[in-house]
Amino acid sequence: MDGVTVMDRALVDGARTVPGQGKRVAGRLTGIDVARGLAVLGMYAVHVGPEPAKGGVGVLFKPFEGHSAALFAVLAGVSIALMSGGRRPKLGRDRTRVALKLATRAPLLVALGLWLTSLETGYMVILAYYGACFLFAIPWLRAGAKALAIAAVVVAVAGPLLSHLIRAQLLPRDLLFFAPDLTADDVTSTGLLKAATVLVLTGTFPALTLMAYVFAGTSIGRMDLTSRSVCRRLFFGGSALAVGGYLVSWIATGPLGGMRAVYRSLEPAAAQAGMTPPEFFRLHQTWIHGTPPTTSWAWELLPTGTSYTPFDLLISIGIAAAVIGGCQLLMPKFERALRPLSDLGGRVLSAYVLHFVAIALLWDESDGDSIFSVLHFVEFSVVALTAAVLWRKFVGRGPLEWAMNKLSSWPKYLMPPARVPAQRRG
Repeated sequence: MDGVTVMDRALVDGARTVPGQGKRVAGRLTGIDVARGLAVLGMYAVHVGPEPAKGGVGVLFKPFEGHSAALFAVLAGVSIALMSGGRRPKLGRDRTRVALKLATRAPLLVALGLWLTSLETGYMVILAYYGACFLFAIPWLRAGAKALAIAAVVVAVAGPLLSHLIRAQLLPRDLLFFAPDLTADDVTSTGLLKAATVLVLTGTFPALTLMAYVFAGTSIGRMDLTSRSVCRRLFFGGSALAVGGYLVSWIATGPLGGMRAVYRSLEPAAAQAGMTPPEFFRLHQTWIHGTPPTTSWAWELLPTGTSYTPFDLLISIGIAAAVIGGCQLLMPKFERALRPLSDLGGRVLSAYVLHFVAIALLWDESDGDSIFSVLHFVEFSVVALTAAVLWRKFVGRGPLEWAMNKLSSWPKYLMPPARVPAQRRG
């Protein structure tokens, strides 16, 4: 879905196992594509799977809420890192070519996101926000893993607080306010400034805070992902970050009274709806999406998925790091079993776009909640996995991945790589 899913073959094909030492992950970095495949299935679970709030088997789908989108964003950062040299960031003309590629793909993703939004499926589309993030990532192409990790933490902590301050003045909201998604009308009728404001600050996936995921992913992509020890650190360190985030958030919202402050801010609306504040919160908590209410600073203490609070961002980064590390560790041992997921992840942009098209063709607003079922999740997953396997076997690169690559490949003709003279033999 990030538009940069094809990895640098020199990077991904060069990893081999060190005989007798077991220190390297054998073969290509196909574990990254497995992680992308899991993110796709997680997205299907959220979009067409049963609703967790209704209980039953739907409870099993609760972990996917919010975290699948975060995993996509972190993997977009990994892809940017691999495009720009992996562990050794590209320099000079090579880095300029990567910057021009990202600058070309940014408006393409915005346009594609606007088109998907125009289908009016009722779902929020992240592609346009990725376009903004690609532009913001360009100045960081030379940065190393440590600097990018620091940037991720700073944005994850300070970004939501800065957003709260600005939005409290510019566009204050309560829980019932649904964050606007960018539409073509925002660009054509209200101008580029309004569109940029939605993309960066007030939209459903605001780039100001979404960049925490992109920085984290780019930092991960700068690491030696062929090293088992690095992948183990990602798995256990990411797991610890997620658990620690939940624990600290629980302390802040429970014993320290954060949740009571949230409930106090909901009392007028809850009374008007004939509910208690806890009931009102549980019914509408998914409306926090992207931009927490500005009625109380206590909202920033919540760990709710896609709320883009500091705790949500850090927890989701931890989960994404654990998934990436775990997939890299598992792929060499279970390559045949995981290959369909890898094939799906290698065609993630096509899988993302086409599932919106399928939803638009199969259902409309009159279908209501009938779209959400285990059967529909299984159907979408089986069709996507089967199509990805067949497409990889008989065609190769995904259709939209191919188109994105072709449309953004012009920098290599404008600035061809410098030729290295062949060495003469003695």
